[in-house]
Amino acid sequence: MVKVTLIHASWCTACPATRRLWKDLKSEYDFEYEEIDVETPEGQTLIDKYGIAGVPTTIIDGRVAFVGLPKKADAISRIS
Repeated sequence: MVKVTLIHASWCTACPATRRLWKDLKSEYDFEYEEIDVETPEGQTLIDKYGIAGVPTTIIDGRVAFVGLPKKADAISRIS
């Protein structure tokens, strides 16, 4: 099963739309989904591990897939 991890921040202006996109897709497609705030220890670990320089960042199956808000069609192609 595909695993999607969204790295986000409370101050990020594009994060709410990105969160909404992934939550909407989760209701239509079968994949694991988690959200991690950059300001948590787990978020800091992922920033270091993947060299994340901006949010929102979407990691799919252990690889950075998108930085910023992905187009819906692009997101679907990565999870289906």
